[in-house]
Amino acid sequence: MTSTERVMAAVNFRKPDRIPIWDGYWGHFIDSWQRYKGFTGSEDPRNYYGIDLSICVADETFFPSQRGVVSDDGDYTIERDGWGRTIRTGKNDAYFMETLDTVLREPSDLDRLACEPADSEIRFRGFPEYVAAERAAGRCIFAKVGGLYIRSHFLRGEDKLLLDMALDLGFCDALFDWTIEHLTAMALETLRRTDAWKTGLWVYDDMANINSTMFSPAMFERFLLPRYAKLIDTCRAAGCEHFFLHSDGNIGPVLDMLLAAGFEGFNPLEPRCGLDLLELREKYGKRCVFFGGMCNTRILPRGDRAEIERFVKPLIELGREGGLVLGSASIGDDIAPETYDYYMSLVKRLGIHP
Repeated sequence: MTSTERVMAAVNFRKPDRIPIWDGYWGHFIDSWQRYKGFTGSEDPRNYYGIDLSICVADETFFPSQRGVVSDDGDYTIERDGWGRTIRTGKNDAYFMETLDTVLREPSDLDRLACEPADSEIRFRGFPEYVAAERAAGRCIFAKVGGLYIRSHFLRGEDKLLLDMALDLGFCDALFDWTIEHLTAMALETLRRTDAWKTGLWVYDDMANINSTMFSPAMFERFLLPRYAKLIDTCRAAGCEHFFLHSDGNIGPVLDMLLAAGFEGFNPLEPRCGLDLLELREKYGKRCVFFGGMCNTRILPRGDRAEIERFVKPLIELGREGGLVLGSASIGDDIAPETYDYYMSLVKRLGIHP
């Protein structure tokens, strides 16, 4: 099978030739991995391990032409980003980003906002080349767009938005309508430029912490459910066949409503958040596809090979007849390259489905 055939077999609950895999790498992991493997610096772990899919996103920010550096003192950079925020970032190895200001200081500021067009070429500089390279590498191509909650709080600030959702329903309706209109336009344009109609659309909306969603299920039902259903209905009518959601954290409290909106697959389904794939499969059957399930916060960082094998074997069995693309939220500096190499060798050895 090709990667596209393998991934789509899993999506459609058909038996793939092997378990499909999907990981992303952060921090200095790739540099450490290249040194461990003895590579010169050009080897990509996605190619080496046969990562099966690629999520392709254009510049979906609201105001891409407004980016610019405000100041740089050598330690910190202050800049305007495409979301309308003023942010401060650090230049040491520790990730640091602080939002200093947002474009929606007051609810009334929404009246003067206008997104730059979804088909603006500034959004797609280098995008066709990237998609072509990913397709040439043999990966299954998906389109991506940001999510309604996270993109709205980029405009307003997360703390303010959560208060608004409790106290100012009219403003939130207007804000979420404004945001979903832009995201829908970006989804359609990105699907067109990736030709990912048959594979599908990923919506990335980090809406949860380790325990639950950042808001109540009632708020999800009031604000997000109808707008996500509308986005999916619009894209489906245009020819998109599949819809998936990425959110870190525990999305369990709203999973039934996400399915009702039209999403059919979820990522990363972090074990530390109580999202056990075996329990979810028993509850939901073939109603949803799992992308993820591997523990990157406890199991892989500890590096205990026997523990890794005990954890991985049931997941591979779970995906034997489809319904699972195995992966983790991310692979970062806290995971030793030799541990990850062992984990991937285990997946390749056990994940063949004769």
